[in-house]
Amino acid sequence: MAVFLWCWIGLFTAVLLPFGIAMLRGWAPKRVRARYSPARIRVNGVAALVLCVGGLVPPVAELAGLPREAAGILLSAITPQLVILSLGLQGGAALSDWFTRRGPTV
Repeated sequence: MAVFLWCWIGLFTAVLLPFGIAMLRGWAPKRVRARYSPARIRVNGVAALVLCVGGLVPPVAELAGLPREAAGILLSAITPQLVILSLGLQGGAALSDWFTRRGPTV
């Protein structure tokens, strides 16, 4: 079980952390920069970092040896909230881009 947890931590750190940092700094492929605003790219970078933290909480809590009660409270409260926060950030950035592209309707 510990091998799986360490692989999970390695995968989340190797994929989402550099991806989130790069997007937070404004880097994205040309086709993404052409389609989305720089603000949306940065917000998606923040969302990727929040998702990375949300994905790292369960294996770190398990490897830290928290008692079952404490780990259950932590995992049921923190992890879903971080995932929902990440989805909310992405949805808000998409809506902001959509309203900006529509322009004024007066």
